[in-house]
Amino acid sequence: MILKTITISDIHGRDCWKEINPDKYDKIIFIGDYMDAAYRDINDVVPGDALNDKIIVNPETGKTIGELLYNLSEIIRFKDAYPDKVVLLIGNHDIPYILYLRNKSLYNHVIYSGHRYSMALDASVLFKDNFEKFTLMYQLGDYMWSHAGLTQEAYDAYFKSFIGDRFDTLVEEMNKQFILNNLDLHIIPELRGGYNKFGSITWADRREWNADTYKLPFIQIVGHSPVKDFLYLYEDGELTNSILYKRPIVIFTDVLETRTEFFECEVKI
Repeated sequence: MILKTITISDIHGRDCWKEINPDKYDKIIFIGDYMDAAYRDINDVVPGDALNDKIIVNPETGKTIGELLYNLSEIIRFKDAYPDKVVLLIGNHDIPYILYLRNKSLYNHVIYSGHRYSMALDASVLFKDNFEKFTLMYQLGDYMWSHAGLTQEAYDAYFKSFIGDRFDTLVEEMNKQFILNNLDLHIIPELRGGYNKFGSITWADRREWNADTYKLPFIQIVGHSPVKDFLYLYEDGELTNSILYKRPIVIFTDVLETRTEFFECEVKI
């Protein structure tokens, strides 16, 4: 069976996903980062108690926090309308809002640069009330989707000790760890200002990927690292924007900062 998929990379409040015709695809996969934490204002210097609907989140789009939260609620309703077709993954900018009500002690450990206290409660309520609709990773055949991807080095350092080589259940086990609030899933690498050499599934940087060491049996589709055009890293180490007749190990799809385009591919299962 061949399934037609479309991947929607880091939304950050954009509503361009509404241009997609759901009838054209078997799977519509949101790669995470529904929140836009890239800009700050004086109201976010210290924790705020209430939502200020007029605070501008993204100067380029002019989106207010109210519009940002409404867009997330619309994405959730889209999932409700197509529960078996739409997949909602989570990104690094979503994690603090997810933990705000689920586990406040862990929340205090994952307040990343640009986090907006002024919408933490409202966003957290949305995530909490719809938590079962979100997941960390998704797999079809030998394709695997996550926000930033799972490098070989991160797998060996953080997860191999309890998963071993049981790759047939890797995605299932990782999604269980997400439900258990395992912070190893969200380790920030040195390349992104963290204290660890290797970034984990919501934080791995594009520069960490190494074709020479990669042994995982998946073609990974990720966002997180902005690129001008879809970027393919192949098994032989070639990094190019071109589709070649050889197997990639990872495809970077976050082009929404430069243009509206979504990555499409057909997957055999």
